[in-house]
Amino acid sequence: MRSHSAIKRSQIRKIFPGRSEDSHKGQNGKVLIVGGSIEYYGAPLLSALGALYSGADLVYLFVPESNFDVTRSLYPDFIVKKFPGQYLTHTGVREILEFSTKCDSVLIGPGVHDREVTVRAILELIEGPQTPTVLDSTAINVLKLVKEVPLSQPIVVCPHKNEFENLTSREIKEKQSMEEVVKFVRTIATEMKINILLKSPVDIIASSKGDIKFNKTGNAGLTVGGSGDVLAGVIASMIAQKTDPFEACQIAAYLLGYTGDFLHKQKDYCFSATDIALELPFTIRQTLS
Repeated sequence: MRSHSAIKRSQIRKIFPGRSEDSHKGQNGKVLIVGGSIEYYGAPLLSALGALYSGADLVYLFVPESNFDVTRSLYPDFIVKKFPGQYLTHTGVREILEFSTKCDSVLIGPGVHDREVTVRAILELIEGPQTPTVLDSTAINVLKLVKEVPLSQPIVVCPHKNEFENLTSREIKEKQSMEEVVKFVRTIATEMKINILLKSPVDIIASSKGDIKFNKTGNAGLTVGGSGDVLAGVIASMIAQKTDPFEACQIAAYLLGYTGDFLHKQKDYCFSATDIALELPFTIRQTLS
């Protein structure tokens, strides 16, 4: 097995994206988030907060028209667009694809439904653009329908255990050693030519080339609903700021866990995904200082 190690604060300082003092709006990341459904309007908003509060200049949201008003009313910082209906279908794909070419990264999946028409629409989206893409939630499973890999753009997936098992059709058993799990994650990453952030008490991050990193920040408070949506938004933000996808996963996992550790000291386990997103700028500042 290749050597691998836990992410350290000093490493995050080295790979965290910088910016020019004379840069202007849009040069430090334009993130497009495609998500939401009549059942779940909050998930794409949490991803958008993660992207915004980890430094992206511009955050765009494409949501169903049923979610448009509530999404647009929450935060004036987001630029909100809509596709027809109560969930993503083929009718919304063309406009999203055209708009995605103007962005630096695309996040697909937070809050989308698992209807067959939505799955097919997501497949159209990921087979269309060249823009680096993060897949979360239901969108992860769409990779099983891809006929040829690698896709034309870099791909990141950030599943929890159940989502990873759904993608691979293989169970991760409790009795398996960490070495066995790492070997399995690396195999999937290299075979599918994707970057994987497997969320767990110790996060396992694998590059499409088989490199492995562990993240040991974080605590059980991060089981709160929506924390994974924030994480996906941070990954998309880092990629939009020209960070390598594998390193973007490392930064996002470390910072989310570090923020969770800080909030645990303040609030025990009684914090929300929104708390995590709003606290990110302060823990980023502390990490980089």
